[in-house]
Amino acid sequence: MRMALVSPYVLLDGALLMALCLAARRGVAVDLLLPARSNHRLADIARHRSLRALAAAGVRVWLAPHMLHAKAAIIDDVLALAGSTNLDSRSLFLNYELMVAFHDTADIARFYAWFEVERRAACRYDAESPGLWRDLGEGLVLWIGFQL
Repeated sequence: MRMALVSPYVLLDGALLMALCLAARRGVAVDLLLPARSNHRLADIARHRSLRALAAAGVRVWLAPHMLHAKAAIIDDVLALAGSTNLDSRSLFLNYELMVAFHDTADIARFYAWFEVERRAACRYDAESPGLWRDLGEGLVLWIGFQL
């Protein structure tokens, strides 16, 4: 079982964070690809709490060297989703975002091939302990800027 996710902004709510962590812990190969630097600096600061938790659970997080604005989810060889939904609460639960589902095996294979090209150009995320001040700063940015 495998899952490949692509999003420029990763600000996961508790439920989605837990679902991805549990999937990785039960043996699903979960890969998450995002830009090393997006076009929203505050989102980049706030995302590290989620990324550290995902990496600790076994999710392979990849940082692309360029701004990657694609949004996609590819699950096993049965489903690919592409559209405008970011991996954040605002996109998932507040805005009217759209994803298109692909079920054709050939389409899904093309999504995986594209994902692999992008992933090969990326480097693996190295989760580091944030320290007190960075942890407080990330929490403050997350709380002020990204809570619904």
